[in-house]
Amino acid sequence: VGSEMCIRDRGNTSDFADYRTDGNGNLHLVWHDADVDSGAIMYMMFNAAGNILIDRTQVNTGGTGNASTWPAVNIDTAGLVYVVWHDTTDGEVYFMRLNPLLAPLDGTSTTAATIKEVGDVRLSAAGGTNALHPRIRRDSNTNFHVVWESSNGGTVEYVKVDADGVILNGPSSLGGTATGADLPDVDVDTGGNVHIVFGNDVGTATDEIYYAMIDGATGAVLIAPTLLSVDDGLRAGNVTVNVDRFDDTLYLVYKQALAAGVNGVEEVFITRLNPALDDQDGSAGDPAVLKLYEKAVTSGTGVFQWSVFSRITSDKRIHATYIDFDQGTCPGPGNYTINDAHITFAGDVILREVLTTTGFATSCFPQARSAPAGNRIVWTDSMT
Repeated sequence: VGSEMCIRDRGNTSDFADYRTDGNGNLHLVWHDADVDSGAIMYMMFNAAGNILIDRTQVNTGGTGNASTWPAVNIDTAGLVYVVWHDTTDGEVYFMRLNPLLAPLDGTSTTAATIKEVGDVRLSAAGGTNALHPRIRRDSNTNFHVVWESSNGGTVEYVKVDADGVILNGPSSLGGTATGADLPDVDVDTGGNVHIVFGNDVGTATDEIYYAMIDGATGAVLIAPTLLSVDDGLRAGNVTVNVDRFDDTLYLVYKQALAAGVNGVEEVFITRLNPALDDQDGSAGDPAVLKLYEKAVTSGTGVFQWSVFSRITSDKRIHATYIDFDQGTCPGPGNYTINDAHITFAGDVILREVLTTTGFATSCFPQARSAPAGNRIVWTDSMT
């Protein structure tokens, strides 16, 4: 484990960090800061050595006091930065494109007007407080696939946009219940097909894991939302998806409760799917056909896991980051640890690392995130 750097120290005002690294090893970081403009989307750029090139800069439209949160970031081969986020004022998902090379890159902050080339483009259909928790992935044609959850009808929404934020297909709705979908994630395979995962309780006793596949060219649904986890009354959630670009199989990492209770005993699991085994006629798939394996990542590690996240990184392993609480409530009085499991494509855990032991949890969202082809993890911490 390498060194730790505190990026923002303001006492429980910074959260929901996400990052990508470009072809030169520069790190592009976004997060939500409640101490700026009632809740701003902030951006920083570091070089490969960890030196600051662009200091803290608000990139959403400032001066309005409009709270914006849950940013997610992607980057193209030219080093342009693409951000989606949730604006809590109108409840919609927005898109922007940043060109950090327009800034001096001398370690000082810049302005949104200097580096923002496109924005703020609304992606969700105006409906009022309905679109939140977006994620974004890029395809080989530098188009972007964005998903978010809707609290207006409980669906997962999907849209494809180009580098200017122009909608190419969608928004499309998947699933739907009165209580809503949970934290969707998305990835794109080598053929341009889009793979979406989320939690939902449509027809189940509590939230379970769902998978869907969309034709990225047309927006047509190839595999309708398919229940992957067992409807056993024990909650599953925090699912993320990654495409193996060698054979377009998928790796899903998620948490699953194993015992009844408010939180129950939770463990982390990995499932490998092969969508090519489905007839892709637009109906739901058969989990028994789609699944190549399902294995436990953790065993007996604590009362419950939180903020499970996974990405395939530069060592050709799946890295599952998760936060382990040893008490059954959150916030809770005890410390928690941020962990990283190194998993082979065969689903075998070859290493589990405790990255850091933090102070007591004042928030239930001390997220830890890695990124594709990255060897860094960013997280929110309340150790002080």
